[in-house]
Amino acid sequence: MENNLGKQIAQFVSKLTADKVTAVGLRNAKLNRPHYRKTIDDLLIPKHGPDSAAIVVVGGPSLHRKHTAARIAQTNFTGDIITADGSFGYCLRHGVIPQYMVCLDPNPYRIVRWFGDPDLASRPPDDYFRRQDFDPKYWEDEMRYNQELTELVNQHGSKIKAILCTSVDPTVTKRCVESGMDIYWWNQFYDDPDDPTQTVTRELVGLTGGIPCMNTGGNVGTAAYIFSWAVLGHRQVALAGFDLGYAPGTPFLNTQYFYELRDLFGERVAEAYIEIQNPYLNETWYTDPTYYWFREIILELAKQAPCTTYNCTEGGTLFGANINFISLSEFLNKFGQNGG
Repeated sequence: MENNLGKQIAQFVSKLTADKVTAVGLRNAKLNRPHYRKTIDDLLIPKHGPDSAAIVVVGGPSLHRKHTAARIAQTNFTGDIITADGSFGYCLRHGVIPQYMVCLDPNPYRIVRWFGDPDLASRPPDDYFRRQDFDPKYWEDEMRYNQELTELVNQHGSKIKAILCTSVDPTVTKRCVESGMDIYWWNQFYDDPDDPTQTVTRELVGLTGGIPCMNTGGNVGTAAYIFSWAVLGHRQVALAGFDLGYAPGTPFLNTQYFYELRDLFGERVAEAYIEIQNPYLNETWYTDPTYYWFREIILELAKQAPCTTYNCTEGGTLFGANINFISLSEFLNKFGQNGG
């Protein structure tokens, strides 16, 4: 498995992602306008102390491999729990009711699945959930799990603050409204900060009536991390489920972007993956160009963030300067009662 090709591709992921999602995100921002009532500026946030703690939970494979949600549920953690859309149902099913759920991706079919899709039977065929190392419940019976998830989200929705980017598909907005979630909106930045001639973001703010912007870091997990300290003001932030890669032995087919990489490189697809030796685990994980790009962004953000960042994933590829790679138990023992 060679690293050079994958790292070369990673340099272009930002532009490729922007080209792919900008038009769809702007279209969705227009369609979501009837629901714009509150923004992240309207959140009532208490003043936190220097040790105020939060846990950001995303949907990497270590989430179920390490039984993360069940371990959080067994403690009396008093800080904020922030989930990305992809880990939301998993947390609910294991008794963790997050204060906040962050959603960003404009995909018209897949993202609504994280909340239970009432129209799943009529959707195009898609093995996205079955073939990946997500929540194993998806592998058993997708239709049955979808119904269970729909009921679970409806049961707990009124307890959740949905932090929705204006780019989300209206199907996601509808599910959040149906389940009783308290929705707070935000805009993402679309323009290159180094190019003053770009005006998409400025036009978007006008289109949405002045909804404030927040950096995303390119994906919902990083956006949730940024939200924890930039908006909520927490100063001790744990990351869980941030594998940003694949466990040793995971078949390429079971990786998120396998089909796209195979279409690009054919028989050379293995060269697009990047091996990373994790010194804390003494294991060699591997990642793809997109996750490698996400990893580099978080490492850079951690240098600038006004919080101390702890990676409590207990797996994956995310480690480096300004990130404390510790166990979830250690974080909970140290900061579990530091909600304020």
